[in-house]
Amino acid sequence: MREQKDSLRFMVRQSAVVKNPVLFEAIGLAPVVAMAVSLKSAIMLAAVSCAELVLIELFACLVLKRVKSYFRMPIYAVLGMLINVPIFVFFEHFAPNETNSAGIFLPLLAVNSLIALHCERFAVKNTFRNTFIDALAASAGYAFVVLIIGAVRELLGSGTIYSVDLHFPVRLSGFLLPFGGFLLLGFFAAALKALIHKKYPKEEPETAFNLREISQSHLGSLKALMDAEFDPYEEGAAEIPQEIERAEEKKVRKPKKAKPKKTAKTAKTAKAPAAPEAAPAKPEPTQAPEKSEEIRPHRAAREDYLLDFDEILTELDEYRQKQSETPTTDETQRLASDPAASASTQETSDNRTREGDDA
Repeated sequence: MREQKDSLRFMVRQSAVVKNPVLFEAIGLAPVVAMAVSLKSAIMLAAVSCAELVLIELFACLVLKRVKSYFRMPIYAVLGMLINVPIFVFFEHFAPNETNSAGIFLPLLAVNSLIALHCERFAVKNTFRNTFIDALAASAGYAFVVLIIGAVRELLGSGTIYSVDLHFPVRLSGFLLPFGGFLLLGFFAAALKALIHKKYPKEEPETAFNLREISQSHLGSLKALMDAEFDPYEEGAAEIPQEIERAEEKKVRKPKKAKPKKTAKTAKTAKAPAAPEAAPAKPEPTQAPEKSEEIRPHRAAREDYLLDFDEILTELDEYRQKQSETPTTDETQRLASDPAASASTQETSDNRTREGDDA
């Protein structure tokens, strides 16, 4: 009996305090900072979220354990919509002002990530009793934070509580904006974390948002989902975790080393039968492996470089000689008009030819 009480306390403490949905799991922050600007809107937000979480988590525990994870997600959204619509109509009839001020965030609670996280992390892996305790504890922790944030923001920003004017001399309207909600959530989370570390030193609330607990039920890839047939209860379909393990084994498996090829000489010696009393043959001196063309001696590389350089110089001299022998158009016109200049040019070209021959 005592062990059951201790386990019950531990589960409630984990779901409501150590893994608080708003402060440490950081789930559903947008509705909190946008909607919880007064106590009435906070009550509306807490009521819708808690009703959806408890009902959908219990349904997932009872019905959806054998359904594949990527089929469970749209089911959560449809169930959230079915629960959200009548509650939305109820609040629209009795509190129309708060419902209109909530805007689109109230209908968006049908696809709240809080539901998907707790269903995938807890509901589909535990018994009905434990799932019910987790749903109630998480709902209580969520509602507690939302109600306090809504009341404080209404008190500081509007100077009222539940639309009752308290005649505050100073009103900080900035707390009614989203950044005011973020500030209050940050201070609240820091205070609760300090209290947890003081009372439960071994607990680590900063690691509450751990995706490894969910990733175990979401193994698989988009290609496997597209190729697989519609089989939500896995009746005959191959299990995706096994396929992933095989793929990981192939990646980890090292490539085999290539075995040395047997030459004709070694093949003949292997086939030939050994003489019974033959003397052991002397080992042949091992020849050094021939160097490839990429790793040549420095001397051969230097000679190749010098040959290439000589070829370049020869081509350059031929080009200069051709340029010197062929006069330009301006020079030809000048030579045609002045016969004395043409004679001197002919002499200079002859001199250059003689110098080249002498060289």
